[in-house]
Amino acid sequence: MKVEPFDTQRHMTFTRRAALASGGVFLLFGGIAGRLYDLQVRRYQEFAAKADDNRFKQRIVVPLRGEIVDRYGNTMASNRQNFRVLLVPEQTKSVTESIARLQAHIPLTEAQQERLLKEVRDKRNQPFVPIEVIDNLTWDQFVAVNFEATNLPGIVSDVGHTRYYPDGEVVAPIVGHVGSADTRDLANAEDQNEKLLYLQPGFKLGKLGLEYSHDTELRGEAGSQTVEVTAAGRVIEENENRGHAAEQGDALGLTIDADLQRAAHDILAADYEEYPEGTDEPYPVTASAVVMDVVTGDIIVMASTPAFDPNLFARRVEAQTLRELKESPTKPLLCKPLAGAYPPGSTFKLLTGVAAQENGIDADTRFYCGGSFRFGSHSHSCWKRSGHGSMNLSDAIKNSCDVYFYNVATRVDIDHIADVARRFGLGQTYDLGISGEVRGTVPDRDWKRAYYRTQPANQMWFPGETLSVAIGQGAVTSTPLQLAVMSARLATGQDVMPRIVRGVGKELQPTNAFGAVGIDAGHLDVIRAGMDRVVNEWGTAARSSLKPDWRMAGKTGTSQVRSLQINPKTGRPFGNEELPWHQRDHALFVAFAPFESPRYAISVVVEHGGSGSKSAGPRARDIMRAVLEKDPANTSRHPLWVPGAPRPRQQVASANLGG
Repeated sequence: MKVEPFDTQRHMTFTRRAALASGGVFLLFGGIAGRLYDLQVRRYQEFAAKADDNRFKQRIVVPLRGEIVDRYGNTMASNRQNFRVLLVPEQTKSVTESIARLQAHIPLTEAQQERLLKEVRDKRNQPFVPIEVIDNLTWDQFVAVNFEATNLPGIVSDVGHTRYYPDGEVVAPIVGHVGSADTRDLANAEDQNEKLLYLQPGFKLGKLGLEYSHDTELRGEAGSQTVEVTAAGRVIEENENRGHAAEQGDALGLTIDADLQRAAHDILAADYEEYPEGTDEPYPVTASAVVMDVVTGDIIVMASTPAFDPNLFARRVEAQTLRELKESPTKPLLCKPLAGAYPPGSTFKLLTGVAAQENGIDADTRFYCGGSFRFGSHSHSCWKRSGHGSMNLSDAIKNSCDVYFYNVATRVDIDHIADVARRFGLGQTYDLGISGEVRGTVPDRDWKRAYYRTQPANQMWFPGETLSVAIGQGAVTSTPLQLAVMSARLATGQDVMPRIVRGVGKELQPTNAFGAVGIDAGHLDVIRAGMDRVVNEWGTAARSSLKPDWRMAGKTGTSQVRSLQINPKTGRPFGNEELPWHQRDHALFVAFAPFESPRYAISVVVEHGGSGSKSAGPRARDIMRAVLEKDPANTSRHPLWVPGAPRPRQQVASANLGG
């Protein structure tokens, strides 16, 4: 056997290569081991935290809105349990199929289905953030959905809370309503967290009234809850021990008396008119009333009818319902005491009487009323065609004599009348936190120049215009709230300012301090005496007297909304009962009581009510009677709500998002 000689060179080459390979393998595995050590030991805490971040997600917990309560702590807006159905699009292969299966248990309108599909298409929602399908289910419906849960992919039952207004439309003009966040709200969100809160099922923002103006305080603080999710983001478990609880919003305490608010609403809506059978009555009574405490400025009642049910908006109001509310000629969405501007009619004569005395016309000066007043080439009629005879200021207020105030208007400058009107609260807003408030119009020379700024020929003030303003017609308009303020200032001689919020959270709002209105006390005594005679000495509001229980002083008003039309059959102007509803005069009444020691002031306006003495006066009488019987200013009988006082706290329902 031949033995090959040992190849030293070749052996060394092999050995070197083997060493290099071994070293490479060693380095490789050493690197792997080092990397594993780095990942699993040195950086363990870092990657464990990242793993937890992927496994556990923070979910926003929607806070309960704070309650709105009346002056005694009675609930005007709260929250109640809400059974609802949610949809998680990522948990179903076909949204339309899931909706179809749900329909077997809970019928959905076509509009509801279209809205739901639109929200699914929209990219506003984050993955696995549920979309509300329907809420306010009955218990039977809720049980049916839970029983069929396995056959309803993507459909989740849930228990939440919804805003609740026990008195519905009675409080709507004041508290307003809430609603879901819209695109504008989302665009105005302060940060991503707030935007995510807006998108949560059941979360509502204040949209109108005090719900809107005090939304920040009422909203509360959102909480968080930790949930365990799959890699795809599906919830598999909720962890109650991680996160923090949501905090309910602050309570909002009002000056309103809820019992009297309900009574006033019912009185306004009642049928006081005595129109002949067959008269055109196409609409419900459209009216408003304001009652104020003249000492504190507290608004006790601010009623408006017809109104809307704010509970509709706490859910999802149908488009057709919303359209009907917006297009109704009775304007149920408006807070009429603040947003309704009406010619004040003869109630304005009280201010003309103040201006007359300030201008040097003695209260005992008499003017003769023969039924009309000739000024230039025009004849201005008194409401009483046969005339009132000789009238002084007190007589003219009692009988609401137009001719007396026509005479005054020729002797008092319009700017002086306007100045008095503003001192008594007209032509201004009061920032109560309820949107839509209007200033009304107090016309004078500056106003006319501004109004007709593009028409120089019309900028001059004509004396004949003062005649109309002096009796509360022409360009002058006012709101029911302004008329209540006017009545309060006439009753007290003080610069009374209204308020409607007593406290927020644990803070009580300071009580207003009023200064003098700047009118001679003797002049006000004359006006008050005339108002007393209107009601208690067979004046124009004799049917509205509260005697013998109380003595109320007041003034009727009837304001035209059209030019006089003559009935060709009788040769006389049409009566209100002969005209369509929208052409009838507005009816107004202002008053204060008790006369000897004023405590409450009231204004009532009935749109197209026809006559202040027949329509507004009797309603004001019955509202004032209810107020005086209860006497809400008597705090010894009716202890007031104290901000921050213990109240039952509502629990936040834990959302069950299933999986």
